[in-house]
Amino acid sequence: MADASARMAQANQMMANMAQGSVLATQAIANGVPAVATITSARQTGAMLNFNPVVELELLVMMPSGVPMPVSRQETVMQIHLGRCQPGLRLNVRVDPADSNSLWIDWVNPVY
Repeated sequence: MADASARMAQANQMMANMAQGSVLATQAIANGVPAVATITSARQTGAMLNFNPVVELELLVMMPSGVPMPVSRQETVMQIHLGRCQPGLRLNVRVDPADSNSLWIDWVNPVY
Protein backbone atom coordinates (compact mmCIF):
# COMPACT_ATOMS: atom_id res chain seq x y z
CA MET A 1 0.00 0.00 0.00
CA ALA A 2 2.84 2.39 0.84
CA ASP A 3 4.49 1.59 -2.49
CA ALA A 4 1.27 2.36 -4.36
CA SER A 5 0.96 5.69 -2.53
CA ALA A 6 4.56 6.57 -3.39
CA ARG A 7 4.01 5.70 -7.05
CA MET A 8 0.82 7.77 -7.14
CA ALA A 9 2.63 10.75 -5.60
CA GLN A 10 5.41 10.36 -8.18
CA ALA A 11 2.88 10.22 -11.03
CA ASN A 12 1.09 13.29 -9.70
CA GLN A 13 4.38 15.19 -9.49
CA MET A 14 5.28 14.20 -13.05
CA MET A 15 1.89 15.38 -14.31
CA ALA A 16 2.29 18.69 -12.47
CA ASN A 17 5.75 19.17 -14.00
CA MET A 18 4.40 18.41 -17.46
CA ALA A 19 1.51 20.84 -17.01
CA GLN A 20 3.98 23.53 -15.95
CA GLY A 21 6.11 22.69 -19.00
CA SER A 22 3.06 23.12 -21.22
CA VAL A 23 2.41 26.58 -19.77
CA LEU A 24 6.06 27.55 -20.31
CA ALA A 25 5.98 26.22 -23.88
CA THR A 26 2.89 28.31 -24.62
CA GLN A 27 4.66 31.39 -23.26
CA ALA A 28 7.70 30.61 -25.42
CA ILE A 29 5.55 30.32 -28.55
CA ALA A 30 3.99 33.70 -27.81
CA ASN A 31 7.03 35.60 -26.49
CA GLY A 32 10.06 33.55 -27.47
CA VAL A 33 12.76 34.01 -30.04
CA PRO A 34 13.98 31.32 -32.46
CA ALA A 35 17.04 29.38 -31.33
CA VAL A 36 18.72 26.01 -31.85
CA ALA A 37 19.09 23.37 -29.13
CA THR A 38 21.50 20.45 -29.16
CA ILE A 39 20.43 17.31 -27.31
CA THR A 40 23.15 16.36 -24.85
CA SER A 41 21.18 13.54 -23.20
CA ALA A 42 17.84 11.79 -23.75
CA ARG A 43 16.26 9.15 -21.55
CA GLN A 44 12.79 7.62 -21.60
CA THR A 45 11.18 7.91 -18.18
CA GLY A 46 8.96 4.86 -18.63
CA ALA A 47 5.84 7.03 -18.47
CA MET A 48 3.42 7.33 -21.36
CA LEU A 49 0.88 10.04 -22.16
CA ASN A 50 -1.69 9.23 -24.84
CA PHE A 51 0.52 6.30 -25.91
CA ASN A 52 3.48 8.67 -26.42
CA PRO A 53 6.59 8.26 -24.26
CA VAL A 54 7.75 10.91 -21.83
CA VAL A 55 11.43 11.67 -22.44
CA GLU A 56 13.81 13.45 -20.10
CA LEU A 57 15.92 15.77 -22.23
CA GLU A 58 19.10 17.65 -21.44
CA LEU A 59 19.55 20.41 -24.00
CA LEU A 60 22.15 23.03 -24.73
CA VAL A 61 20.26 25.98 -26.20
CA MET A 62 22.29 28.44 -28.23
CA MET A 63 20.62 31.74 -27.48
CA PRO A 64 20.42 34.37 -30.26
CA SER A 65 23.00 36.38 -28.30
CA GLY A 66 25.44 33.48 -28.76
CA VAL A 67 25.33 32.42 -25.11
CA PRO A 68 24.69 28.66 -24.59
CA MET A 69 22.11 27.85 -21.91
CA PRO A 70 21.62 24.34 -20.46
CA VAL A 71 17.97 23.28 -20.13
CA SER A 72 16.52 20.12 -18.55
CA ARG A 73 12.95 19.11 -19.22
CA GLN A 74 10.53 16.24 -19.53
CA GLU A 75 8.76 16.23 -22.85
CA THR A 76 6.02 14.03 -24.27
CA VAL A 77 7.36 13.01 -27.68
CA MET A 78 5.20 11.54 -30.39
CA GLN A 79 6.52 8.12 -31.34
CA ILE A 80 7.18 9.25 -34.90
CA HIS A 81 9.69 11.82 -33.52
CA LEU A 82 11.56 9.50 -31.14
CA GLY A 83 14.35 9.11 -33.69
CA ARG A 84 15.13 12.80 -33.20
CA CYS A 85 15.79 12.26 -29.46
CA GLN A 86 19.44 11.34 -29.83
CA PRO A 87 22.44 13.07 -28.27
CA GLY A 88 24.13 15.36 -30.76
CA LEU A 89 21.02 16.08 -32.80
CA ARG A 90 19.85 19.67 -33.09
CA LEU A 91 16.29 20.96 -32.79
CA ASN A 92 14.63 24.24 -33.62
CA VAL A 93 13.17 25.84 -30.52
CA ARG A 94 11.52 29.04 -29.40
CA VAL A 95 12.83 30.27 -26.10
CA ASP A 96 12.08 33.18 -23.79
CA PRO A 97 15.38 35.12 -23.50
CA ALA A 98 14.56 35.97 -19.88
CA ASP A 99 13.83 32.35 -18.90
CA SER A 100 15.52 29.53 -20.84
CA ASN A 101 13.17 26.99 -19.18
CA SER A 102 10.33 28.63 -21.10
CA LEU A 103 10.98 26.61 -24.23
CA TRP A 104 8.98 25.12 -27.09
CA ILE A 105 10.50 22.41 -29.29
CA ASP A 106 9.70 22.25 -33.00
CA TRP A 107 9.74 18.50 -33.66
CA VAL A 108 8.60 18.84 -37.28
CA ASN A 109 11.04 21.23 -38.99
CA PRO A 110 14.67 20.08 -39.17
CA VAL A 111 17.62 22.37 -38.49
CA TYR A 112 19.58 23.30 -41.62
